[in-house]
Amino acid sequence: MLLRLEHPLPAGVGASVLVVGLLVGASVPLAWGRTRPGPVLAVSVACYLLGELLDPLGDNAQSPLLACYLVARRTPAPRSLLAPAAMTVAFLAPERVGDRLHLLPSPTPEVPLAFADMVVAAGISTAVWLLGASRRRLYADAERLRDLAARLRAEQQVSARRAVTAERTRIARELHDLVAHHISAIALQARAVGVVLPDDPHAAGQGVTAIGEAADIALEEMRGLVCLLADPPPPAYGAAPGAGADAHGELSPELGGGPLPEPSLRHLDRLAAESTAVGCPVDLTVTGAVASLAPAVQMSAYRVVQEALSNVRKHAGAVRVRVEVTWRDGLLTVTVANAAPTAADPPPPLPGSGLGLIGMRERTALFRGTLRAGPDEGGGWCVVATFRAAAPDAARERTGTGAG
Repeated sequence: MLLRLEHPLPAGVGASVLVVGLLVGASVPLAWGRTRPGPVLAVSVACYLLGELLDPLGDNAQSPLLACYLVARRTPAPRSLLAPAAMTVAFLAPERVGDRLHLLPSPTPEVPLAFADMVVAAGISTAVWLLGASRRRLYADAERLRDLAARLRAEQQVSARRAVTAERTRIARELHDLVAHHISAIALQARAVGVVLPDDPHAAGQGVTAIGEAADIALEEMRGLVCLLADPPPPAYGAAPGAGADAHGELSPELGGGPLPEPSLRHLDRLAAESTAVGCPVDLTVTGAVASLAPAVQMSAYRVVQEALSNVRKHAGAVRVRVEVTWRDGLLTVTVANAAPTAADPPPPLPGSGLGLIGMRERTALFRGTLRAGPDEGGGWCVVATFRAAAPDAARERTGTGAG
């Protein structure tokens, strides 16, 4: 491949053993080339140089070339560029030493030997380095893709867990809002029935009727929620698969008929009447075209009023409640304030789950609103919720939809 010394050094048994030892010394360190490629290259180049001086006719360049490849494969540029430079010097050094010792023939006038050897040595070293560097980039790209795939899988798992948690929270909030209102009314009415039953059986009978009506409403709303959560709604009473809510959102006769519950601010009158029927009279005031707001805003505001009235019955008993709903300048404000308990010996408050206030805060946060809940100056309790709501659509206002 390269020019050899014209007059090899005298070879004997000792020299042969030394040459073999140098070959072994250049090859054995390659076993550590994956972990320590730099030192392996240095040892291989040193053994190659000594071997060339002892046996210039031999061919022991494979080990340093492989070491050069390992350096390029395991070491990032520009540090790995030292490997082809070292190999070029290693290929040329023996001939330069031989030339200094006058062991090489003079270059022919046509081809300068030093320049030709430099081109060949640099070309071979660079080719080996490029091969190792390309393999390094290939493996690095594959590793990045594996890391990216692992991160994507982890993010998908986290997103899935968050989605499941959010769905559970949503279902729990809906169940709480639907059921707690009616259950608290039933509990309060049942206590009142127990008090008046010995002295006024007629009033007790009316209370029992109110309890039954509240239970029926709670059952109906629970059934509607279950149908909304089912996809498709579950068949019942022998209905064919897929039977359930129709295109207009109403249940089929097999499921009991009637529209699915879509509470809005138009239903506040019914909510106030239910609360009044169980001993908590409600003074309701609605200001502005609230019925023309987006359905999602109306439902959230309705749920806040519903939960606030439930809390009044749970913790204050039969007291008067003031409910004000106002829409002005893009802000929907809901205020629910109850008077202080007046009974000398008020009934103990009903236990709560703690989800009520959390649910109200979440509903207001969805619309960049706020929630304030706390005692007022008169000894009662006041809840103020705000919702950022866009102006009612002009087309909807032209339909004649008025305030709730």
